Amino acid sequence: MDSSTIDAGPAVRATTLHELITAQAVASPDAVAVTAGAESVTYAQLLGRAHRLARGLRAAGAAPDGYVGVAVDRSVDAVVAVLGTLLSGAAYVPVAADLPTDRIRMIAADAGLRIVTGVAEQVAVAASTVFVPLDGGAHGDHDDGDEPGLLHPDRAAYAIFTSGSTGHPKGVVVSHRSAVGSTLTRFGVYPRPSVYAMLAPLTIDAAVAGLYFTLAAGGHLVIPDEEEIRDPQLLADLLVDKRVSHLDGLPSQYAALLRFHPEAAAGLRCVILGGEALPYPLARQHLAEASDTELHNEYGPTEGTVWATHHRCTEDDAGPHTPIGPGIPGLRAEVLTDTLRPAAPGEVGEIWLSGPGLARGYLNRSALTAERFVAHPAPRVLGERMYRTGDLGHVDESGELVYHGRGDHLVKVRGYRVELGEVEACLRAHPELLDAVVVPHTSVTGVRLVAVTVPTPGSRVGARALSAFAAGRLPVYMLPSLWRRVEALPVTANGKVDRLLLQSAATTVGEPLSI
Repeated sequence: MDSSTIDAGPAVRATTLHELITAQAVASPDAVAVTAGAESVTYAQLLGRAHRLARGLRAAGAAPDGYVGVAVDRSVDAVVAVLGTLLSGAAYVPVAADLPTDRIRMIAADAGLRIVTGVAEQVAVAASTVFVPLDGGAHGDHDDGDEPGLLHPDRAAYAIFTSGSTGHPKGVVVSHRSAVGSTLTRFGVYPRPSVYAMLAPLTIDAAVAGLYFTLAAGGHLVIPDEEEIRDPQLLADLLVDKRVSHLDGLPSQYAALLRFHPEAAAGLRCVILGGEALPYPLARQHLAEASDTELHNEYGPTEGTVWATHHRCTEDDAGPHTPIGPGIPGLRAEVLTDTLRPAAPGEVGEIWLSGPGLARGYLNRSALTAERFVAHPAPRVLGERMYRTGDLGHVDESGELVYHGRGDHLVKVRGYRVELGEVEACLRAHPELLDAVVVPHTSVTGVRLVAVTVPTPGSRVGARALSAFAAGRLPVYMLPSLWRRVEALPVTANGKVDRLLLQSAATTVGEPLSI
């Protein structure tokens, strides 16, 4: 999309996230920028705090091409930490403040972290790094011109760590150019946000969309707390109280709001859903209950810089699936067969993404980058990279993509990518388990993980002990919520574990593990 066609105000000229986040702040310094809980800050206050932190980070050694760990939660302080890191010239690596110590160490080692900032000093202790407080420490008030240096748009802006099939998380590196392009493209698709409620945590790329789109537009970002996200009544009250215009979250989160408080949904201008498949009945319910509120279905892996395709839901959608739409400007989405030829309309194949909007690759994982990001085979796009998503889909009669799920063992849980193999590897390390398989179970509340375990002979290890074991090694969203016990895992005719059978009988196979 040509930048001249985007109504993004002064942000349209941005080439790095530094320019993007300061453009509207200069124009509207006294406007409210971010609210989380009882705290609100204006653009001037937000950028002032971020600049103080940036000075402290630069004094500690933060620089372009380097990474800073940022301990985050759902607070204004977490936003300050992210923006301060960008203003220092470094790229940020968001780390949940409550992440298990072993996982923090893995991320710190992969990213080569030497500095951590943010809301929790214990993250720096776990990572054995220097901690720079949010006020910048001794150097926060030193005037060094608040100048991060001449950053090239192709330098890294952030690295988000996602689940890895080998039991080790992997960091997806996104450049300033891709992040800015992804953000500016939103101005050509969605109404300009005035008050944007962001349900995603700062550790996943859905938050990249809400954070930078809102700040680039000069809007007011509202960050609900965990209780407000879980309770439809509290979320409805927040939307009304803050006069929210845009809601961005998961289909399962929106389903609860629409079921119990459709009046709150009807008061919105725009609802953006992603991170999970959008059920067609939910889209129909929205059109019936909140017909004046735009409903948009987004699709895109972290490697595609937040979003890759988009569909606005209308009465013309025939079902039984909700389309995920065509590729957005800057990214091409294609359905290809196993031989990398274009699939025929209606033929299910794998979704591949290509174009300048792709991520750079995986942090310090050159072999994996080469495996997943390959040269496009078509002569018309010679030299362009193509990313293999692992997602299945087909192109419908109108030329839009329709999502069919995964072709491997990756699932989305509350918007987080979870490699089932990573959870299984963790469980198999328990001394009282011979084997374990983890399968997804979809219910009205979203996807839950079911662990089907084979204990050692004579063992009566319970669900509580296994859950505690896993909780010491995995993030909360990767923990199974249901536990089953079998004497042996079922296998197919060729001797492989019958995952389809286990998934179809996830809640009834074997017997439940005792507490």
